[in-house]
Amino acid sequence: MIKLVAFDLDGTLADTLADLANAVNDALSRQSLPTYPVDDYRRFVGNGVDNLIRVTMADAYSPEGAAQAKADFQRYYADHCRDYTAAYGGLSELLQKLSNSGIKTAVISNKPDTFVPEILAKLYPSHHFFYAHGQQDNFPRKPSPEALNKLITLSGVKKSETLYVGDSDVDVIFAHNAGVKVCGVSWGFRGTEELQNAGADVIVYSAEELYNWIKRHQ
Repeated sequence: MIKLVAFDLDGTLADTLADLANAVNDALSRQSLPTYPVDDYRRFVGNGVDNLIRVTMADAYSPEGAAQAKADFQRYYADHCRDYTAAYGGLSELLQKLSNSGIKTAVISNKPDTFVPEILAKLYPSHHFFYAHGQQDNFPRKPSPEALNKLITLSGVKKSETLYVGDSDVDVIFAHNAGVKVCGVSWGFRGTEELQNAGADVIVYSAEELYNWIKRHQ
């Protein structure tokens, strides 16, 4: 029986790719480094900002340069994180149905924590998430399971009653590290092949299909 559904944010609840790409490209250009097409960021994102900066700086990486790029990224993204970011189709309705069914919802993301409530407030202003956090200093980033373990403890539900929903191999490993079932979504940044190879328990192709799967296990 599913009583808690926790979601990844980027590529799962929110199409954030263009705003993330623009912020990183701005940071790179300030150091006269090569920038990338937006679509290339599908394979860069998902492991936190530090890794995103490291990957995109490539051979030009240095601790000092990365620190400056991260600061520039955060400054730009703070002003532009909602320029193009949008909800995926059917997700607002899904969240409402889950709420009506008495199922708790939450968000655990590798995005810096400060940006998570701002994006959720824009995309899902009428929905109450039981718990919604990005990467925090007191928790290692996904796929380490600590944040999900904390959420489950706070919610009072069992791991067998929890489902994590995400779009990448990081999300699959994260959930399985915590002993929780994971649903992969096809509409995200990485695609079904990565989710299949990572061992997702189920893969869905629409918000309606996700809701129906949850209801069958409620």
